[in-house]
Order: sequence, then structure tokens, then C-alpha cells
Amino acid sequence: MTGTAMHRLGQFWRHSSAQVSPAEIGRAQAILGARLLDFFLELPINDQRHGLDVLNTVDRTLPDASSILRQAALLHDMGKAGAALSVVERSLTVFLAALSPRLLQGALRLRPGFARRYAIYADHARIGADRLRDVGSVELAGVIAEHHAAKPQSEVTSALQRADHAN
Repeated sequence: MTGTAMHRLGQFWRHSSAQVSPAEIGRAQAILGARLLDFFLELPINDQRHGLDVLNTVDRTLPDASSILRQAALLHDMGKAGAALSVVERSLTVFLAALSPRLLQGALRLRPGFARRYAIYADHARIGADRLRDVGSVELAGVIAEHHAAKPQSEVTSALQRADHAN
């Protein structure tokens, strides 16, 4: 099995068995504050776990990380919350996109409800950024907006990308 396939299999296992402890929720609250915590709590447990894992990578590799980077680690996928895709659906879309984007597009045409949820999932960076701007977190919104950019403008986003890809 290739390294990428093993990585994806590991991701599936981590997402399907994800847990978050009350202490970890407390840690997220300390980093996000009351104003942003609800965005984290809206996420499914597997996305909360992923955000915490990205935060752990940030803290391990950049002990002097800015508060914006630490918040972005927790919230970078917050726009996915409205997609309500199961772990299996997410895994299937990742698999189909890698195997054959044409096959994925065919599946989306056959299932309009799934296609609407997938569109939210695919546009999660913009959706999350818009929600953050709405509550006045403009700098954090900028990082979230570009976290999938091929060449991010911000060094904070580049650091987030490195930590995200490690998880």
C-alpha cells in the first residue's frame, strides 16, 4: 500500500474513532474565548479532534506560536460543520476525487442532496472565514480563508498548512 493510502486509512480510523475529553474542551475554550468557542463546539467530534491534533502539532513545532495560529488550528475546518457529511461520505469523496474526479462528479449529479452538502464541504474555507468576519475576527478569517491556497500570503497560514498536512 502506498504512503498516501496508508495516511488516508489512518485518517479514516482517527475520524471514525475520535473522542474529545472535557479537559480538551477546556483547553479550546482557553484559546478561543467565549466568543469563538461555539464555532468549535458546532463541529462534529471528528473535526474537533482534528483541530486539537493540529493544535498539538503547532504547539510542539512552534512553542511561541501566535494566538491567531493556535485559534486557526482549532477552527480551520469550521466551515465544514454545515455540510453534515459522515466520516464514510467524506472518505468516499476523497477516494473518488483521487481515483477519478469524473466519477465523483457523476455521483454528485445522481444525488442532488449529497451534492449540496458536498458543495458546503468543498467551500468550507470561505464559509468559515465569512462567519468569522461576521463576529469581527477579521485577522483569523484571513488565515482560514486561505488555508487551502497553493501559495498563501500569510506566514501564519503557511504554518497552519504544515500542521494540518501533518494530521
